[in-house]
Amino acid sequence: MSQIIIAFPGERMSEKIRSVLMHAGIQNIQIVSNGREALREMQEGNTGILICPVRLKDMDYTGLLADLPQFFSILLIDSAQSVAGRRESDVMALTLPVKGTALTDTVFMMLAQMEHIMRREKKKRREMPRKRTPEEQKKIDDAKALLMERNHMTEPEAFRYIQKNSMDMGRSLVETAEMVIAMI
Repeated sequence: MSQIIIAFPGERMSEKIRSVLMHAGIQNIQIVSNGREALREMQEGNTGILICPVRLKDMDYTGLLADLPQFFSILLIDSAQSVAGRRESDVMALTLPVKGTALTDTVFMMLAQMEHIMRREKKKRREMPRKRTPEEQKKIDDAKALLMERNHMTEPEAFRYIQKNSMDMGRSLVETAEMVIAMI
């Protein structure tokens, strides 16, 4: 579940933002008073949004950007003058005074975008081939060596033979390598 971290120097603004977001149904909201506390909260969470002004008590928002976790984004809420010209890829901005609907719409949009990015990353990790154990790699290497010796194949030809048969039979490379070893 994504978390919302609100980091404003004064509690009044933080409480107003939390109230608007809670009214919209967002639950996991933390209030902090400076950049260091915000960084600590972000490191403990998986995903989320940091809502803050351009300048916090102890640092500028760019100091937070340097240590921003992968699945966190920043929503700046400040004057038009402060926000002007400050555009990094993980930063959205709203100018004061902020309407509640603009705030909630922006937060929901950012959360949806973050969810999409997380799903894409998860899919990438699933699609990455798993690393073979040394025993599995040895079976493949032994099968290639047998094919190279007995059938006068080069190493790439032997691997391609195992790979093609593996795909044709719907088996893993290791299973096909075991069959090659058993047949020769």
